[in-house]
Amino acid sequence: MPLPTAAAPDEVRLAHCLLDADGTVLSAAHAEEPFYAASTIKLHVLLAVLRAAEAGRVDLAAELPVTRTFTGADGQPFTLAGDHLDPTHPAPGTPVAVRELAVRMIDRSSNEATDQLLELVGLDAVADVVRELGLTATRVERRIGDAAALSQGLTNETSAADLARTMHALVTGASPRLSEPSRELALAALAAQRIPIIATALRDGVPWGSKSGWVDGYRHDVAHVGAPGSTDSRVLAVLTAGLDAEAADARIIALARELLPEHAA
Repeated sequence: MPLPTAAAPDEVRLAHCLLDADGTVLSAAHAEEPFYAASTIKLHVLLAVLRAAEAGRVDLAAELPVTRTFTGADGQPFTLAGDHLDPTHPAPGTPVAVRELAVRMIDRSSNEATDQLLELVGLDAVADVVRELGLTATRVERRIGDAAALSQGLTNETSAADLARTMHALVTGASPRLSEPSRELALAALAAQRIPIIATALRDGVPWGSKSGWVDGYRHDVAHVGAPGSTDSRVLAVLTAGLDAEAADARIIALARELLPEHAA
């Protein structure tokens, strides 16, 4: 039986937010409107894990046995299955470093890695990051695949503006402040992204890193473009609802070419 995600939307919606190197908004449309977040919450989880590591609450080098079974909002275990599984993920019981789980959560969008890291740091740690960033539309209230949480009305939402701010925080390491090793880990994971959308609109040789997210009816991407720290670097977040994957990608790529002419192919 497939595990639930979220109800598919019944209308087409698009939103975007483009930031310059300093985090100033250059272009935005419907940027504060909430969308179902899909896998883009993994950026917020990554920030929470890095912050916990810097506070000494988590050891990134520590190894954990891989699991697909997690604790639901009702206190009962649930097990990821079907489309929620990453075929490249190590078998249950295999020891994997926390650092590798963090990278897998981003570069191949592993749900197993995400839920394991959420079990490690807790949803409250993610909520703390959301508050520190001043995000207004982001709610990370449940683990992926938690049917009990869905039945209680708990969800994961974000907006184009919030995603752009989150990516900017990861790339610059400025607010909330990250150490240089944490920032380098984040940049490496984002640059290893296996499911890029915005990046397909860029010229060869343009540095980038991204995190996409999708479930039926929702498809999003947020990317940093250009060398981090350079004056021409940009962060672009585009969220879509009510389109199939091919149509959503076409809209995202077209918008990236329009908004990033200095970097686009």
